[in-house]
Amino acid sequence: MPDGDVLHSGLSGMYQKPYRILCEGKFEVNECARIITGALLKDIKKKGADPIVLAKQMGELLSQEIKDFSNHKFVNWADLSRKLDKLAQQTNIPNRTKSLVLDAGKHILHDLRYGQRVDSTNIPELVIERYMQKMYVSNFEERIPLTPNHHANVDQVILTKRINSLQPDIFSQFSQWAKKANLDEDVANLKRTRRSQIKEIDLEENLL
Repeated sequence: MPDGDVLHSGLSGMYQKPYRILCEGKFEVNECARIITGALLKDIKKKGADPIVLAKQMGELLSQEIKDFSNHKFVNWADLSRKLDKLAQQTNIPNRTKSLVLDAGKHILHDLRYGQRVDSTNIPELVIERYMQKMYVSNFEERIPLTPNHHANVDQVILTKRINSLQPDIFSQFSQWAKKANLDEDVANLKRTRRSQIKEIDLEENLL
């Protein structure tokens, strides 16, 4: 089946192949995750550096506030949330992408405010990473159930299990990309991790 075929009307073209691979279940977890992150990398690069710059600015703002907090100064969390809104409003980014970055910044703010475990040594990097996670969920993971019949007649429960098994590998890649993007303030030089040996799953093999 050609890669250009539309198998899921709710997914953009670059995500059709990852969806097909996911449904067919022929590859091991690491290769399937690599195919998905390949599509996401195209998506991230298509959106350019501006979302990364905005995410970094939000992270720097949060870092300064946390520094003040550690110096026993009061943090006005509501005001800080409004400052994130203002940063977003000042950027010329498509609204959907802007909302993902803003959502990422506010989730880090929420975690900081309520004492969730956050590595405060590099908050800008964390906001960038959270933006990538939200982009993946919004553009791929959340859209998969939005069809009555899946490719290869695979069951939604099975697809959900496969997606959950892939998430650690996919999110690990985001962590690496966020480090590079934070340093470069760009996405042009992001690359996937080196490919391991591809192995298709033998559907006749007894894996027990």
